[in-house]
Amino acid sequence: MRKPALAITGIALAALALTACSSGASSSNSAASTGSANCPSFDSSKAYYTQPPTAANPAAPKKNIAIVAVGMSSPTVAVGAAGVEAAVTDIGWQYTLYDAKLDPSAFSTLVRQAITNKADGIIGVGLDAPLVKAAIAEATAAGIPSISVQGWDLDQDPDTSTETPVYTTRISFGERFPDFADVVRASAADGADYLIAKAGCSGKVLNFSNNEYTTLKLINQGFTAEMTKSCPNCTVVDVPWTASQFGPELTGIAKAAILKNPDVKVIQAGTNPQLGITQAIVQSGYQDKVTTLGGFGLAADFAVSKQDQGLNATTSWPVEWWSYAAVDTLNSYFNKTKPVDEGLGWKIVDSTSGFPDGDSDFKPPFDVPAAYKASWGTAK
Repeated sequence: MRKPALAITGIALAALALTACSSGASSSNSAASTGSANCPSFDSSKAYYTQPPTAANPAAPKKNIAIVAVGMSSPTVAVGAAGVEAAVTDIGWQYTLYDAKLDPSAFSTLVRQAITNKADGIIGVGLDAPLVKAAIAEATAAGIPSISVQGWDLDQDPDTSTETPVYTTRISFGERFPDFADVVRASAADGADYLIAKAGCSGKVLNFSNNEYTTLKLINQGFTAEMTKSCPNCTVVDVPWTASQFGPELTGIAKAAILKNPDVKVIQAGTNPQLGITQAIVQSGYQDKVTTLGGFGLAADFAVSKQDQGLNATTSWPVEWWSYAAVDTLNSYFNKTKPVDEGLGWKIVDSTSGFPDGDSDFKPPFDVPAAYKASWGTAK
């Protein structure tokens, strides 16, 4: 889940070959090196998604879905919920949207409302299991299956990894990754490799870290593990922050970190760099002195990058695809079939690989909704 102002909630390191200063999530780096002659470059063309499933998964008939969103005022939650609404419509189901308005006390209340209203299924957007554990268990007892988008189950959080999952089903990555938590760690490792190449395999790295949210815990795990393994000549300076500091306070923290480390080469800025960190980079005059990775692939991330306002690259996720994958996975449950690899993944996007045109979130180079409608048999 996420607290007010945090755009991505819960947004093991995969078994990938790791060599000194080489990519832990990208083994084929062919782009021109940005660092020393002995420092491997980063392949900006590499993407870690494949294709949506093509096998038939006929739409289960006459389902009424409860979409429980932690807060529609959050940009990424709003995008995720809109994607779920579109996918539910495309598969031919009905839905009711419940907006918790970023009030954690309302999360379980809305899940219980969905149970009372006899929903056929619940799709949480941003609902981390610890805050709705009992309510989701009640839904399960009532025969209502559940799945989370932008949220995490109990066993996926590093702090509760031994607990039993409460959500009914979850998105599959087939043989590519064991679980979504592994995917997030691997994407963070990929981001580390990008910054390692930009730093020339040595020098100062600022890592803006947060231990409040599952997504950010996983990102920090993947990033720091890859830095430790693949860049022994890098010095990683951890800069902790909390969501309550978003805005001017976080800008002050970031400016102080830059002032204390004026030789910084690269910055890992998390999923919401525009809420304080990019402003600090610009105010310090460092937008052309450092390479900063952050964001989640939303239009707002790319706007900052295009305007040279303190963000150079984004670990981009096709958020719409994420939503369609959740609906497809729930449909598999209704059809009593095993979840299939949804093909979902990420891509590092910078000026080399090319930012999306116009005011657009990140999308893969194919029509995700059309692919799912063909699988569901609802294409017209």
